[in-house]
Amino acid sequence: MKYIEQIGYKSSAMVKARLESLAYYPFHLHRDDFEIICVLNGKVTICDSAASYALSYGDVHIFNMNDPHKIVSDDPDNIILTVQINCDYYKQHFEGLHDAYFICDTYAERDLYSIDIKYLRFLLARLFKAYSEKPSDLQLEAQTKELLEFLLDQFRQYVYKQEEGRAANIVRLQNLDYLYKNYERMYRIVDYVFDHYNEKLSLQSIADAEYLSSPHLSRYIKETLGLTFTQLVSLTRCEEASRLLSATKKTVDLIAVQVGFANRKHLAVQFRKWFQQTPSQYRNGILKDLSSDAKVKLRPFDYDFANVILDMYLDEY
Repeated sequence: MKYIEQIGYKSSAMVKARLESLAYYPFHLHRDDFEIICVLNGKVTICDSAASYALSYGDVHIFNMNDPHKIVSDDPDNIILTVQINCDYYKQHFEGLHDAYFICDTYAERDLYSIDIKYLRFLLARLFKAYSEKPSDLQLEAQTKELLEFLLDQFRQYVYKQEEGRAANIVRLQNLDYLYKNYERMYRIVDYVFDHYNEKLSLQSIADAEYLSSPHLSRYIKETLGLTFTQLVSLTRCEEASRLLSATKKTVDLIAVQVGFANRKHLAVQFRKWFQQTPSQYRNGILKDLSSDAKVKLRPFDYDFANVILDMYLDEY
């Protein structure tokens, strides 16, 4: 199993869609491709970087570029629709696509029947039907553009929802019962932290740049993002550590310092808090998936039944 997986696109529209029942799909990533999965039946567990989520019927998840991921399931009835889209091809049509990070949190909120989720499943089902029927590349490209436009419009804004005693879940902004103004400022701050995570970050310096007092900015971050400033910095550093753990052979000690932690122990404590495992456990899981005997394991499934579900998604619009 190769860690960086190349997608063999059969159409010049640079999109691919398939149905399958998975027992095991080892850790891998795509350098220039988004991958969207929709669970049509049964249950699966996904690992997106170091975080794990349980998905079931109707759930949709988006694997972003360069995020290591795997899928496992002991449910023999699972059926998954997978759509893969090449970002390099479509970035000419959508400004900022290469920097986009998509969030779909149906597994967290069980938000299966909102208008936007139903329409997302409709677009995915329609794209699969078109792909299967081998239409013109122009028609397939048009449908892919419509899907990307919808994702860019509805699935980019997010906050964190922290429940007592549990790790924070990333949640789409649309799923909250309240709205705060000036989210542009919030995402500007988040982007700054992601760009400077390995430096000594100061709440006061960011407050000065935003022309706010430090206490006011601290309340604003907590109220809008759902995390404190310290939690935001910790989570960002742990996410970057997970990428280095998966994609490099650097020692845990070196990675800890490189992402901004004082030492390996500090990284381990924070990493376990966010991902319920140690950095070494996460790395060992990926190394196991890169062994010569780690292979994709598929199950047979009822193709006609899968199409009944897809037709149901199409009939909703």
